[in-house]
Amino acid sequence: MKLHGVIISITLLVITMPNVVLAQTISREEVVFLTSEWKGERFSDGRPKISDSLLKRAKYIMIDDAWTVLKNEGYLNQFEGGWKTINDTPMTGRALTAMYMPSRPDVEKIIKERGSKQGRKGNTNSWPIEVLTKGDVYVADGFGKIGGGTLRAPH
Repeated sequence: MKLHGVIISITLLVITMPNVVLAQTISREEVVFLTSEWKGERFSDGRPKISDSLLKRAKYIMIDDAWTVLKNEGYLNQFEGGWKTINDTPMTGRALTAMYMPSRPDVEKIIKERGSKQGRKGNTNSWPIEVLTKGDVYVADGFGKIGGGTLRAPH
């Protein structure tokens, strides 16, 4: 695999990987379809499994270099600002993304019922966390809500 392909794969996974474990999940087939350019190993849920050795190498790629490659490959809209992070340590990993939306009791009830049939336990906000594996980076969009929201910033 070419170096720029490696950088793009890692960066895109960190920035744009589709959510595969939300309360309303997408199928393995859909994940494979959306990431069809990936030809390597996959997790059982269909997510591309970037090797641990590649993740270690990615730690030494400067962000400007990664953005240059993305721009040159036509990925011009891959930025979201204003993130809250747990610490200031740069990290690399396989992104597992989640998007939390305001809850509606009627929808939450049927989603939890379906999740129970799928073997999921607890509240839906724990479902993505339960499938994390070593080398994953959890990226969650809490729709900007902190106080009383699903995600809380550390004090």
